[in-house]
Amino acid sequence: MNHSTTILFVPGAWHNPDCYDPVVSRLEAVNYKTEKVHLPTVGPSTHYLNFDEDVAQIRRQIKHAVNAGQEVVVVVHSYGGLPSNEAIKGLDINTRQKMGLTGGVTHLFFCCSFVIAEGQSLISAFGGNDLPWFRVADDKLEVNVADPDKVFYNDCDDVQVEHAVASLRPHSYQSFHSVCTYAAWKHIPSTYLYCLQDAAIPLAVQKMMVEGTAKGFGMGTETVDASHSPFISQPDELTSAIRRAAGESI
Repeated sequence: MNHSTTILFVPGAWHNPDCYDPVVSRLEAVNYKTEKVHLPTVGPSTHYLNFDEDVAQIRRQIKHAVNAGQEVVVVVHSYGGLPSNEAIKGLDINTRQKMGLTGGVTHLFFCCSFVIAEGQSLISAFGGNDLPWFRVADDKLEVNVADPDKVFYNDCDDVQVEHAVASLRPHSYQSFHSVCTYAAWKHIPSTYLYCLQDAAIPLAVQKMMVEGTAKGFGMGTETVDASHSPFISQPDELTSAIRRAAGESI
């Protein structure tokens, strides 16, 4: 593997990035550098009104890696794809090479994440309606998950489910209404991981985003027989897919 590659992990809503640890440990065992992003909108003391702080945090961590000359593969889960696309603008390797700089984002890996076009928010992209498993507070500032064991972890064992559910935190609901202004997947190589048992973003919706929203941009695909949380239930398969996205022939 290439020691100049950093894998940056961005979690979805409600999640601590430590959820990726089974994959992180496998990548570090074959000498990849890894970084994890804690999203400010997850469990804040005061809820945010947009995704700007998430974008800024992801961008800071990408910049730190690329300024050290690293090639960066950004792995995004669920909601995490939205602020990550924004954060990548101007930090892809092609743009930086044109400026005479080394390092840059080389690949964007969607782990059952949302692929959203410019001008849309997560909510508007799906007709302006909340997903059926959202539980939104009356003041529209906080959102939680109904039945996360069934929505996120339907192929995990009881111990995994208990630990994962206990780790979830309230999320800033208004971040779901932030409008995307940059689609990094139009500008850098990208991979979408289809998760066949995903109860949060059903396979039909995953395919609609890849074959509809991203049509014509050459997004690659991988498939795993997993729930919305393959980093817990199928870490070997997810690790291999990420290594292929990083350029390995495995």
